[in-house]
Amino acid sequence: MTEHDRHGARQPERFNPERAASLNERTRFDYLPPKDLISLLGLAPKEVLIDFGAGTGLYAIEIAALRPEIQVIGVDEQEKMLEFLSENLVQSPLKNIKALWTKDERYSRLKKTADGVLALNVLHELGDRAMEEIQTLLKPSGKVLFVDWNSEIERPVGPPRDHVYSPQEGRSRVLDFGFSVIKERMFPYHYALLCGVKN
Repeated sequence: MTEHDRHGARQPERFNPERAASLNERTRFDYLPPKDLISLLGLAPKEVLIDFGAGTGLYAIEIAALRPEIQVIGVDEQEKMLEFLSENLVQSPLKNIKALWTKDERYSRLKKTADGVLALNVLHELGDRAMEEIQTLLKPSGKVLFVDWNSEIERPVGPPRDHVYSPQEGRSRVLDFGFSVIKERMFPYHYALLCGVKN
C-alpha cells in the first residue's frame, strides 16, 4: 500500500516526525481526557478499536490501559511514527495493543474488523482516499470518533488555525463521505464527532 493521497486534506503537508516528542506529552490529557474519548466511543468488552493515525501512541496506549478488555490497534502511514509507537509499546506491559504500518500486508486484513475507529487530530490531514479507507475498516455497526482541532479557537497548542476545520466544516467533511453524525461534543481546543456509516 502506498501512502495516502492527500487530495482533499486541509493541511498542506504531513505531520513532521521531527516534532513527534510533542505527541508524547501527557499534558495533552488535561484538555482532551482519554476517559472522555472512551465514553464517547462506548465500546463493549472484547471489541476492537483502531487508532487511525496513532502517531507515537500516547492515546492508544492510555486507552488500552484504561480498557484492558478491548483490543487496540494503532496504525499509521508514516514508518517513522510507527517506530516511535513500537518503542513506546516495548516499555509497556500491556497485552491488548499492537502497532501496524499501513504498508504492512496484515493491514489489509483489518477491513470490516473495527467496532470503533479513533481519528484523533488527523481529520485536517486526511485526504479523500483516507476518509474512504476508514469506512472499509468499520464493521457495519461500527462507529468512528473524529476529534480534531477547532479553527475557531485561539489556542497555545496545535497546528495553525488555517490548517484545520471549524466544527461545521468538519461536520460537512464527514457527511460528504457518507458518515452520519450521531453525537457531537466540544472540548477546550477540539470538537468531537461520533459517526456511523450510512447504509
